[in-house]
Amino acid sequence: MRQHLHARLVCSSCKGELVQSEASLQCCNCDAVYTINDRYVSMLDLREQAGHPSDWDRKEAEIRDYSEISNSLTLSGIGRFATFLNYGYVPHGSEQHAVIEPADAWNRNSIKLLLETVGKTAIREREVIDIGCGRGGNIAALSKYFKPLSIVGLDICPANIAYCNAKSRGSGALYLVGDAENIPFADESFDVVLNIESAHAYPNRSRFYEEVYRIMRAGGVFLYTELMPGDQVAQNVRLLEEAGLSVIRNQDVTANVLLSCDENAKQRTGAQGIAGNVGAGTNIGDINDFIALPGSKKYEEMKAGTRQYRMMNLVKR
Repeated sequence: MRQHLHARLVCSSCKGELVQSEASLQCCNCDAVYTINDRYVSMLDLREQAGHPSDWDRKEAEIRDYSEISNSLTLSGIGRFATFLNYGYVPHGSEQHAVIEPADAWNRNSIKLLLETVGKTAIREREVIDIGCGRGGNIAALSKYFKPLSIVGLDICPANIAYCNAKSRGSGALYLVGDAENIPFADESFDVVLNIESAHAYPNRSRFYEEVYRIMRAGGVFLYTELMPGDQVAQNVRLLEEAGLSVIRNQDVTANVLLSCDENAKQRTGAQGIAGNVGAGTNIGDINDFIALPGSKKYEEMKAGTRQYRMMNLVKR
């Protein structure tokens, strides 16, 4: 199955055909070179640094922050448990879409967020990509609960992909270092695209949406969540529609996410929690705000309604 997925890899920049040597992939069209090592394959075209320096500065900041988080989690000894960094979801009177209840006790709210995002979408025997896959928690849960035909994890942070590859040997999932705005797969490669709490970090949102549309097959589904400034929700919907995607669900689940942040606070600030083990000695700013702990800026903005956590399902007609 991994060989089948590798066959669909294309140049991130020009979508040209690739040829492989022992330690690299090279584009036959534009001569871009992508590196292969024993920890990951990197599909980042580093020429972008010169072509879009301001955008690349933002991307490098994300890479740095997540690398430091990964290193801190490893050094603290809790890395193997911290496969999710999302805010999670707690049911609270609103309409529920999940058809499965998570059996897991650890990371339950984070898994519930994924299952609620999936809702009634058919995943079994379909080909799936998780863009911004982080530390692989969503992919592990999708594989456990839904049995997709194949699944790919793409993330811009090499430390995340190295962790996923080490943790998931033999799972059949394919993990790659790559850019959400320059996805290294051929047109119409996937039935389902997943993106959870990641797109806020992409400098060119419309480019990301266009890439999602390109790699989806007709009838494919885009499962998308994001914490957005309230005054940007309509603009993001417009950009999604301009990319060719039709919105079939657009739900404000901020109240459910806030409840999860409340429930997660004790676990994430305790001796085994991310807030207690990440931040000191790193360049990361406020780790409490990063994970939206009660009292943090993000938490208070959600509570005030100036930020909304949107859960969307979109289709390619």
